[in-house]
Amino acid sequence: MCSYVLPNPPCTSLRVFDETKVVHVSAPEGPSPGVVMKISNCVVGSITLATTVAGANAAFLGITGTNYQVVDGSRQFSVMDIYADFNGNYDKLVNYYGTTAHTGFVRTSLNGALNTGSSLLPSNGAAFAQATGTGWMPSASAASNAWDSFVTIGARTQDYTASSITADPNFSNGNTVGASTVAGGSNSVGAYQGAGWYTAAPLDTHDLAGTYTDKRIMLGRFSVETTNMLTTDVLTIQFKGNVTMKVNGTSAGGGTTSQPFFDETFTYGFVPAPGAFALLGLAGLMGRRRR
Repeated sequence: MCSYVLPNPPCTSLRVFDETKVVHVSAPEGPSPGVVMKISNCVVGSITLATTVAGANAAFLGITGTNYQVVDGSRQFSVMDIYADFNGNYDKLVNYYGTTAHTGFVRTSLNGALNTGSSLLPSNGAAFAQATGTGWMPSASAASNAWDSFVTIGARTQDYTASSITADPNFSNGNTVGASTVAGGSNSVGAYQGAGWYTAAPLDTHDLAGTYTDKRIMLGRFSVETTNMLTTDVLTIQFKGNVTMKVNGTSAGGGTTSQPFFDETFTYGFVPAPGAFALLGLAGLMGRRRR
């Protein structure tokens, strides 16, 4: 059995309600016999960190992130699942990308230090976590665990491949096993645009909002190992760029094409390293002895 604990990791600009829930579910297949997950409980009990997107219409509600913690043996991970939210059954999304006018960034910030968008290694030390042998693209042989990072258009598990998720030419390490950043590229004249990905199977049902009861189309899972992080550390992710979608349709291929731009930042919650608490306790004890 896995224990999923839902307390209140940090939220920016949203009230967090004092509520803790514990549910038990069957353990997923994979290397982790036990997983403990802590999920943000924001916006009147919802587990979504809600944000607004400029240019959103009646069918596209915005970009949101769901954050939770995963414990795998002695390692701890903070996981951010990012979605495009809709309210129509036939609303669909086909890609995420950057342009020179509206650059794309998927990058971490640790204590205010942002990663460089084109870097193959995280300059701030906050790397995206990949399981052994996996990269950003979904794969039928991908490890089945709750923290492995991947990009997607719709499908919520990394081993689903029918959507044929493909890295665009500006996703420099999109097909690199063990990639620890989302490295964006530049155009032919050297102007930075940013990484992107798309579905090469736009008629797959996983690209439709109505496939999911919450009508949220997932864009990616972005995990960071937090095993050794301290109580004072602040970890965020910037998710910026453009998406192409069809909205207000009455059939799977219908609707109006829209390409909104967004720039959102989400805060990771995490459980600080036990050593941090031990040091604080030791400092307090020494202080009392001095007095």
